[in-house]
Amino acid sequence: MSTATYPDILYPLSFMRSARGLPKLNYDQIDASELPEPYQSLLVHEGDMTSKLETYHESEQKVKAIRSSNNGKKYFREVILESKLTSKATEYGAIEIQLDALPEEVCDKIVEAQRPLGGILNDYRIPYSSVPRGFLRVIPDEPIVEAFSQVEADHLYGRSNQLTGFNQEVIARIVEILPVC
Repeated sequence: MSTATYPDILYPLSFMRSARGLPKLNYDQIDASELPEPYQSLLVHEGDMTSKLETYHESEQKVKAIRSSNNGKKYFREVILESKLTSKATEYGAIEIQLDALPEEVCDKIVEAQRPLGGILNDYRIPYSSVPRGFLRVIPDEPIVEAFSQVEADHLYGRSNQLTGFNQEVIARIVEILPVC
């Protein structure tokens, strides 16, 4: 597919927010070197966010779906990831998953919306590559403040990421925004 299909670096979050009638997110695309720690360590890598968040927060992650849709080929969801131990929000974002790129039993686990995609792919030993498409400095708005319960910062940081399978087929497009760390 051409990149023209994806209108901005915030896709699929921009798509999900639009579907909810929310305003566009106020953000800047920044260079990875502009990310302060611990965001740089959490966001600048070619691995999955699930593992990074579980290590950083010393807790398994669970999914709290805000909104989802599934047409059998593509599955979209806007989510909050939370620590299983503390129920503290550890990420806000959105994902578009190409269900037809994955085995049926993996798709069933994804649509259950209990575990993050990275954890499921790792559990089923699905080979994939993670390629960040860009890094973000986001001005938190009401939906983000609500997602994280409160935000006491002028900016949050995140990334736009793409997961590809063994044959370079796109598995998922993801936007991940982290709370104040």
